[in-house]
Amino acid sequence: MRRSLTRISIIKSSAKFFVILAALVAIIGCGDGITGQVGGIGEDAVIWGTEGSGDGEFQSPEGVAVASDGSVYVADSWNNRIQKFTSEGVFVSRWGTEGTGDGEFSWPLGVSVASDGSVYVADFSNHRVQKFTSEGVFVSLWGTEGEGDGYFRQARAVAVASDGSVYVADYSNNRIQKFLPGR
Repeated sequence: MRRSLTRISIIKSSAKFFVILAALVAIIGCGDGITGQVGGIGEDAVIWGTEGSGDGEFQSPEGVAVASDGSVYVADSWNNRIQKFTSEGVFVSRWGTEGTGDGEFSWPLGVSVASDGSVYVADFSNHRVQKFTSEGVFVSLWGTEGEGDGYFRQARAVAVASDGSVYVADYSNNRIQKFLPGR
């Protein structure tokens, strides 16, 4: 029986948002699904998501990023898409399908938001990174399977520094690659 994590939690504290995947809260198997409980924080928690493929539903959410405007982006890996929410968990939009073309994914795992609002996605099984606008419009991509500089063997995570440099966890090559701003 395949079980997937299906809930996202946002915990508010002093006007900052801390994003916690269901894996970090107490996970309890319950029938066919999984539920999460956040103990001791009461009304300060906002929790959303159920298992599925509809808007606001997840099949193994992996990466979470919060933009400066409070928008929350989730890499919904088994649904091969990115979902965008408000900081309160209200569904805004989604993009991506399974495939190898521009804007398509094969198990997106990592997501990061740059200071200009651009959204970067680590597209694990396509061995690449894709860049989108904050509204999900495809901008560019780079990488292909391999071992040399600029190649990936499963791009697992992505982070964008304040100067615009992009860092990628190149999983099966056991390394981190840094790309200069302008990608």
